[in-house]
Amino acid sequence: MKSVIKKILELTSKHGAWFLTAPVIAFSLVGLVLENDALLMVTTLIFIVSLGIAAIGLIGIVRHMISKTLHIMNKSNLIGLIAPFILFVFVALSGGVLVEVPSEEVRIEDGNQPNQVGPIEDINTETEIPTGNERPQEVEQKNNIAEIHFINTGNSDAILIREGNKAMLIDGGDNDDEDSLVAYLRGQGVDSLEYLIATHNHADHIGGLDAVVQELEVKNVFVSNGDATTKTYKDFITAMIDKNLSPSVPLEGKKFSLGNSYFEVFNTNGGADTNEESLVILYTNGEDRLLFTGDAEAETEREILDKMVEVDLLKVGHHGSRSSTTQAFLNKVNPEIAVITVGRGNSYGHPHKEVMERLKAEGIEVHRTDECDHIIFESTGNGIKTSCEVGSYTPGQSTDNNSPSSNGTLNTSNNGANVSSSLDNKEISSSEVSQPNEVQEKPSNFNPNQEVVYWTPNGKSYHRSKSCSALAKSKTILEGTISESGKYDPCDRCY
Repeated sequence: MKSVIKKILELTSKHGAWFLTAPVIAFSLVGLVLENDALLMVTTLIFIVSLGIAAIGLIGIVRHMISKTLHIMNKSNLIGLIAPFILFVFVALSGGVLVEVPSEEVRIEDGNQPNQVGPIEDINTETEIPTGNERPQEVEQKNNIAEIHFINTGNSDAILIREGNKAMLIDGGDNDDEDSLVAYLRGQGVDSLEYLIATHNHADHIGGLDAVVQELEVKNVFVSNGDATTKTYKDFITAMIDKNLSPSVPLEGKKFSLGNSYFEVFNTNGGADTNEESLVILYTNGEDRLLFTGDAEAETEREILDKMVEVDLLKVGHHGSRSSTTQAFLNKVNPEIAVITVGRGNSYGHPHKEVMERLKAEGIEVHRTDECDHIIFESTGNGIKTSCEVGSYTPGQSTDNNSPSSNGTLNTSNNGANVSSSLDNKEISSSEVSQPNEVQEKPSNFNPNQEVVYWTPNGKSYHRSKSCSALAKSKTILEGTISESGKYDPCDRCY
């Protein structure tokens, strides 16, 4: 190896000009002629080899110049030695331009622009969740018209979202809404659901879902992080088993596509009680954002507050109960429109006065199913609109009439169906089933201020019976009237 290097140094010392000029000219010709991508690597290789030879040649020239023969070099010899380096620098610079791979504009076909959401399995599960109120910049996102149907099932939830030929259903009304809910979906041309979401396990949200699973094609089922032992819940689970469906708790903040729109799910870690387990769904179509909160109450609202953004529409939590839609949450999401799914003349007095006063004070436009029946919004990706007239800020009035007509439910099932529906909000036991009137009926002269109820010091609800399953693990149970309890929300299991 040493002898080879020594020979090269001797050659470059004596014939530096010709030794260097040959590879430099070869590099120049190849670099200028071979312009296709397949030969760029060849050009690059020649460039590297020429650079190496030039380095060795430089050593030879320096050695030659400091040798004893320096005094016999004439001007032409010096020019011959230096000229190749001038040519090399020029060609190297031009070669560097030639070998640089030109950047090409990346195009995503079929409308899948950057920032758009693809199939579920392709979505990055580490999607950053916006923490401010600013809207992220969309890059040429293709928007389709989306429809959002707040189906009037009385004092319960059933929300259909359609975008293109894709559809999803959030909750499924109460037990006596099964047939009418399926009929409504089919009447809208919906035979298949990309997603079915049960926000939580109360009967007024999952009562009709077993029929939906049995009658329609359902591809994905999302449920909250909690369980129940009610008959309604068991019916829902059985229907999914029969259809080989595997419900799952969705990943927090992950984007799930629905055509060209998408949604994210929050509060997937559950909560202190069934209402607080409610999944909160943020649906985005272009620049339009809609937030669905199930029956989430103040605790959940506090927990997810930092993850929330401003929205165009808010589905008011828990049918307008004072236990939800806190001022802090309302300030954060800052909706232009609020929708309340509530039954006419319901026994809970929904929507409560406190919530309606907050909405009125903020100037938020209200739409209510007890005043407008089914409410259908159209989202263009740049604004939402509805033909439903703007509703009132009038709070609900508690009533003993729980008939389907007064509740504004979809169907006309008899009172017996309502009794079984109410029973499904509580744990099933033979003693409770044998006495439905204890759950459903009240004396004609009933006065809520005289009714004896039960509660715990740290609980949020009051209870009709000390034997309510929600109190099973409580060590301290207090007794008195509703006003004495200081609680504003009746228990969903025993009322």
